[in-house]
Amino acid sequence: MKQMTTSLFPKFFQSCSADELAELAQECGFEAVDLVVRDGYWVTPQRMAEEAPAFIRTMQRHHVNVTFATTGYSPEMLSEDDTPLRVMADNGITSFRMSYFTYQAGEDLMAQMEQARMQMQRMAELCEKFGVKAVYQLHHGDRMLIQHAYEALALVNGMRSEYIGIMLDPGNQFHEGSDNWNKAIAGLGSYTAAVGVKDGAYRFRPEDAAAPNKGWSKVWTPCQEGVTNWHVIVKALRKANFGGVFNFQPFYHSASLDLLIPALKEEVRYMTKVLEQTEAANEAV
Repeated sequence: MKQMTTSLFPKFFQSCSADELAELAQECGFEAVDLVVRDGYWVTPQRMAEEAPAFIRTMQRHHVNVTFATTGYSPEMLSEDDTPLRVMADNGITSFRMSYFTYQAGEDLMAQMEQARMQMQRMAELCEKFGVKAVYQLHHGDRMLIQHAYEALALVNGMRSEYIGIMLDPGNQFHEGSDNWNKAIAGLGSYTAAVGVKDGAYRFRPEDAAAPNKGWSKVWTPCQEGVTNWHVIVKALRKANFGGVFNFQPFYHSASLDLLIPALKEEVRYMTKVLEQTEAANEAV
């Protein structure tokens, strides 16, 4: 497997200063942190040109890398103003998470897929101009057009994987029924640009047994407590010579950093062990 980047998506760390975030990332064992471009975070869309370099410099002072960005930019937005691509390229961002395509119930599915493919082709052209890669994350929910690996492959197949990629997301995909990870990773091939490292589990409430869901629900958990077999995923990534972003997304304990941080440290230790065990198994073959 190529050298991959282990990066933290700090969605629930907004209360931290940039310096505090860098210190926490190091404490938890991360080599990198996402450049999050969202209102209410350290870098906002309106002031990206000034705030992105300042954020990256702060991370670098603490020896934390920033090479992956989490954004909401769509092909339409970047066609109108490609400044965000220029800012990312100028500041060492090599790939970024883009916006999602929305599913319109009642409209022809194949027509929606074809329209999305046209937009992805436009995104590839824009990214080629600046030498960066747009990454589409698989997501769950009725409003999402792309939820599984085979839909993602249909979305990008034939486009240049230097500029367009897919983020598999076992946690999100668990909410839609999971995936066959060996086939998904092998099928996507070089389009596998990132993996969202998060997990989920089933929860049963006996008092709700008569409800339509029969008392069962799905909740976010650290990877060491979830249903996903990460050994299967990492082995498949090794076989595919994956060299993208291993993007930790801790969604559990979102209301309390006092609970989230210890669980995240344990999650990093667990996933490090998975990586080590699969590497040893691979070398023994």
